[in-house]
Amino acid sequence: MGLYVSTTGTDVSIPELGFTLVHPATDYALSDQFSIEDIQGSITLTTVIRAGTLAWKKTLGGGVQLAADYDPDLLEADALNLGPGAQADRLVSFKDLSSGTLKQKTGYKIPTDFIGNPKKATVVFGTAFASGTYEISLSGTDVRIWSWESLTLSGFVINTNANQIPTGNVHWTATATGETA
Repeated sequence: MGLYVSTTGTDVSIPELGFTLVHPATDYALSDQFSIEDIQGSITLTTVIRAGTLAWKKTLGGGVQLAADYDPDLLEADALNLGPGAQADRLVSFKDLSSGTLKQKTGYKIPTDFIGNPKKATVVFGTAFASGTYEISLSGTDVRIWSWESLTLSGFVINTNANQIPTGNVHWTATATGETA
């Protein structure tokens, strides 16, 4: 499975990925052209899928998925195959979103996302957890004692515990306890 999109009535520009999908287009394979990191970093892609300007599918020629189910964190990604072979062997594969709730969410915040003193950044999930019982793991390039606060079903706040802006990205993983994948 991959990430396929089609236009729904107009040309669609995705500046973070550096291209415009010209209408009409059907089943354009984003995962053939861009890495999972590129796709995760594309706020515009998430916006146009959720707005219905782009329809998305998990399989070539497959049924259109609900825009509300599209997760900008690519939480439905099962694996990214990096082995040798044809480009088609290195696609993002997606879970069946209808089979249950998502168990893990991952992402990162860039240095400029952190504001205030001490520096903090808010993480908002594309899809909320079913319950507030999840574990958070944080890592950054700066030597700091990272912590989280203000945990809700839909996100949390990363606290750098320092007044200096981080020098690199801060990666996070939220893993639900008791939710099935």
